[in-house]
Amino acid sequence: MEEIFVYCKTCQKKVKAMILTKHEKEYDKTTGSYKRLGIVRILQHTIGFRKNCEDTSQIKAIVESETKDSNGVMI
Repeated sequence: MEEIFVYCKTCQKKVKAMILTKHEKEYDKTTGSYKRLGIVRILQHTIGFRKNCEDTSQIKAIVESETKDSNGVMI
């Protein structure tokens, strides 16, 4: 399965996520490019010394895009 980076809704950190499904490409007028949304599952991740974030939920996120932010997460 493909993995991408997203932001965790609970701890707000950049985390890995597995792509479960991909939807049709859509044109984004604000950036002038195409984006593809999909459903991803957040993988378990650490939030500090010996502490794990328990949020491993499924969320809707951008899975394909031409633009990324400074942390490498697609926007």
